[in-house]
Amino acid sequence: MLFMGSEKFPDENDFDSFLTAHGGASNACTENEATTFYFDCKPSALQGALQRFSQFFVAPLIKADALEREVQAVDNEFTGVAQSDGCRAQQLRAHTARPGHELSKFGWGNRRSLAQEPAAAGVDVRGGLVRHYTQQYSAERMNLVLLGGETLDELEAWVRDEFRGVPGGRGPRPSYAEAGFPFQGGRLYCLQAVRQAHHLQLTFQLPCLHAEYRKKADDYLSHLIGHEGRGSLLSALKSRGWASELSGGVTEQSTAFYLFDIVISLTEAGLAHGSGAGLACVELVFAYLELLRKSGPQKWAWEEMANVAAMKFRFQEEDDVSNLVTNLSMDMHRYPPEHTLVGDYVHELWDEKLIASLLDSMTPQTVRIDIQTSKYEEVCKALASEIPDIKQGVEPWFDFQYVEAVIPGDLLERWQGARATEDMSLPPPNHFVPTDFSLCCEEAKLPAEEGPFPAPPALLVDEPGLRLWSKTDSTFRLPRTTAHFRLSSPALYDTPASAARAHLLLKLLEDRLCETSYLAEVAGLNCNTWFEGRAGIDIKVEGFSHRLPALVDAVFGTLRELDVTEEVFARVLEGLQLKYRNMNMKPHKHATYLRLLSLKESMWQASDILKELDAMTLADVRAFLSSLLGDASHTCHLEALVHGNVPPRATLDLARSVRSVLGPCATPASARPLERAVELPAGGPLLHRAGVRNGEEENSVAEVYRQAGRDGVRARALVDLVEQLVGEPCYDTLRTKEQLGYSVHSGMRLTHGLLGFAVVVVSGVHGPAYLESRILEFLAGFVSTLRGMHEEEFENHRAAVISAKMLKHRSMVEEADGMWEAVTSQKYDFDARAREVEVLQQLTLPEVKAFYEECIAPSASTLRQLSVHVVGKAHQAELSADAGEGVTLLSDPSSLHQRLPLADLEATDPGAPMGVPAAGPQSDAPAAKRLKGA
Repeated sequence: MLFMGSEKFPDENDFDSFLTAHGGASNACTENEATTFYFDCKPSALQGALQRFSQFFVAPLIKADALEREVQAVDNEFTGVAQSDGCRAQQLRAHTARPGHELSKFGWGNRRSLAQEPAAAGVDVRGGLVRHYTQQYSAERMNLVLLGGETLDELEAWVRDEFRGVPGGRGPRPSYAEAGFPFQGGRLYCLQAVRQAHHLQLTFQLPCLHAEYRKKADDYLSHLIGHEGRGSLLSALKSRGWASELSGGVTEQSTAFYLFDIVISLTEAGLAHGSGAGLACVELVFAYLELLRKSGPQKWAWEEMANVAAMKFRFQEEDDVSNLVTNLSMDMHRYPPEHTLVGDYVHELWDEKLIASLLDSMTPQTVRIDIQTSKYEEVCKALASEIPDIKQGVEPWFDFQYVEAVIPGDLLERWQGARATEDMSLPPPNHFVPTDFSLCCEEAKLPAEEGPFPAPPALLVDEPGLRLWSKTDSTFRLPRTTAHFRLSSPALYDTPASAARAHLLLKLLEDRLCETSYLAEVAGLNCNTWFEGRAGIDIKVEGFSHRLPALVDAVFGTLRELDVTEEVFARVLEGLQLKYRNMNMKPHKHATYLRLLSLKESMWQASDILKELDAMTLADVRAFLSSLLGDASHTCHLEALVHGNVPPRATLDLARSVRSVLGPCATPASARPLERAVELPAGGPLLHRAGVRNGEEENSVAEVYRQAGRDGVRARALVDLVEQLVGEPCYDTLRTKEQLGYSVHSGMRLTHGLLGFAVVVVSGVHGPAYLESRILEFLAGFVSTLRGMHEEEFENHRAAVISAKMLKHRSMVEEADGMWEAVTSQKYDFDARAREVEVLQQLTLPEVKAFYEECIAPSASTLRQLSVHVVGKAHQAELSADAGEGVTLLSDPSSLHQRLPLADLEATDPGAPMGVPAAGPQSDAPAAKRLKGA
């Protein structure tokens, strides 16, 4: 409501339209004791945006005629999360908090809370909003962070001028220090999970620690309890086959309390142990807490944390501008001015008494336990046999059942007496913490790169089995490196069985690496892996350069020698099976999956892969790994990109190390799998319909996809411009004005070299057939919008797209990721952004109009359309309804590639791609060559 017009700028859509036309966006988020509003835009538009933004806090209109639409928007948002396990668990905590406590309120809002109940009680909702604004939005309670290219004096003058009218005099922001803790200790709750999963959560209430931020006592406990290395609580749970994941730390902060949560993802075995409700895992938690108490606070561990925090602050990379200003504005509430920038990092005071007192408060008598499980009925029965006087209840807003129990004294005593097991210990000093921060670009005296478009990487090695790209950073000058690897082979995805084995192999690798990769992560080194289907397995290692080679060696060495026990295999397999069983539970993800299944030449259905997983054995995986890497005839090809604080010689050494682990391979790059997509037929649209995976899901989705031709610089520039022009009016029409649903998105889709444009609407009210009709009506009407558009408006939008493409990369890892995208597309178009800017500068409004009318508009003669309908609970009749005149209904979308042409796309030869050098002047390495002795 606040953003929907002010006295100075009364049009509801003025701010959003201005931001969109200048490459920006806005949003807001609400926490326990603060609401944060933020925007970003093109630098030249900052003053105009600030003029509009400031008026929301000076003289907002809070229009009565907009109230109903915003109530509907909030209700749509609520419907969108009604089947979210996380949101339901959060609301159960609120519902079961002490009556009258601030946390006990319904924090989401819906039509019932914002319209129906107030109307029944004679409450004026708009009057309440105005009173809330008048009472709470006071200058002394507000912080402002402004980031711009102007001088500080100019920015300050703008702020003083634009915000001078913000009312004040309401006094400092309220404190809830007297509210006390929200929960009664020694209580247990159980609720149904929507997804197939079992989560155990232990919550401990701590005093407000705002004033103790320099001591980082809660971070110390989070570091040890959430540790994943050898001897950790998670390691002990995994060794018993009881859990797959664990997190520990403060999740809620307020002036009244902190909530410290330990959340465990239980396996079936973990759920079964402890009276069939996972209570044996609770005993292990208290055993580990007893170990921490008995061992006492460890100053060396706190000092290690302090050193790592100082290192991360000193060498941090630039953040997204919206994240930066948002976090700083919140930190201004939490920290004094001298620590606003460093408050999250500062470790100044070692206080073992505070740590000990927090640990002493984490007892069975004070704990709150929440069990969220897809085996709700079974667990409730098991709890009833262990705990008397279980009470049943219904959460009134999300409308789900739960049970509540007072944990009996004998169980509390058993947990109180829990002692550490032999496999529990404190973590050792972290050998991944770097000590060398020297910069190779300074040693080589490399000049800093200028301009928005970075130089491409050099091709150091190009031989059968290996292609290696390298670039030494001279722009960001930080001791960081990013290494990307793609392991590809036809054997990874040629059948559903191969795909299942490859994905499980990757999950086993992640599990085997867990203790090592966690230590690295704590020290500022991150390792991520992805199974990319037919494209292969991606591994990314990034962080501080000093220890990065050691982590890369550990990753590939573990892959080569990977072997696990039957118990580990069973636990990891169960986790992957759950992943596939829970796929597409969210309707919008289901729609995306069905679209890609229709378009991709090679994409196995999730059900087929799950069927293979259900029959898989450890022997199958061992045989698969042996065939993949076991001999000289293996078909794996490795492509790698190393970018950052690393000279070419060191990159070659890293490649030699990896190559020696993987072994020789004679597979040329040309033999790698090349992914292709279906070219949709012109004329009548195609439609695929499916019901929601969760029978209680109220939301439906309509995704209307228009294929716009093969990817190229000019084609992409045209689709980029259409995305820019359509985005805000599409959102304003379908969401704000028509109130179809909370989630409305439009934009480019790039699928294996084929460009497309899609509009997606998620609605808890309307069925997908109606949603599609409104999407088509909007797209048809936008023809008139384009025909009536003035050149000046078009120039603003075109300039916004160009400005976005000319932004320099914010960080080294962002630059590396951009280059890696050019590599994995097999186009090696490292200069694509620069060439697209050249094209954009020449594109005219008539050309964009013509493109839209030929490819996007419903009346287009060359229209190539695929619609996907995911049908919610209330609209199941649509699944059997007539598809409409001229519409082809698809019964099996995965069969399209068998009867329609595929885009004949070929990988680019990187030997001489545009703008791609071999090792050049910055390099001390020879041009692309074979690795000797690898």
